[in-house]
Amino acid sequence: MGTRWTIAVLAFIMALIKHTESIMCHRCYSAMGGCGDEVVWRMFPWRDCGPSNFCVKVVEEIPGEQPKYIRECEHILLQSTRHRLQMPNLRRHGYCTPARKNDPSNPLQLTNSNIKYCFCNEYNGCNTAPSQTVITMPLMMFSAVLTLVTKLL
Repeated sequence: MGTRWTIAVLAFIMALIKHTESIMCHRCYSAMGGCGDEVVWRMFPWRDCGPSNFCVKVVEEIPGEQPKYIRECEHILLQSTRHRLQMPNLRRHGYCTPARKNDPSNPLQLTNSNIKYCFCNEYNGCNTAPSQTVITMPLMMFSAVLTLVTKLL
């Protein structure tokens, strides 16, 4: 009975993962408590991002001040003219790239190194981690499934 129940639970989880249509991201600003370099996930649970392909973390580092963080869905940031003009065109999972600089008085300077856009789409809530942290969620899921499979055998 225990083995059948475990297989049913695994099948249900796999069905949920397969039918997920959109990514879910943390959505917060550094002015809110608990939304700094790392997110207090209990305060900012995942939110559905609808048509977004990526979760985005924006880090603005102004010399002499604390860094400012924005964690948001890609499509919501693109609704803002500021982010639409600054967001890098190359968007891939794990990329943290400087913002584009649209300065007509200095057309040779293409990037703004004070602002970074970090993109992810590997798992829900992936925009919680600082950019130096190794992503451990897939490893934890794999080890949990491996443990269940070894108990079945």
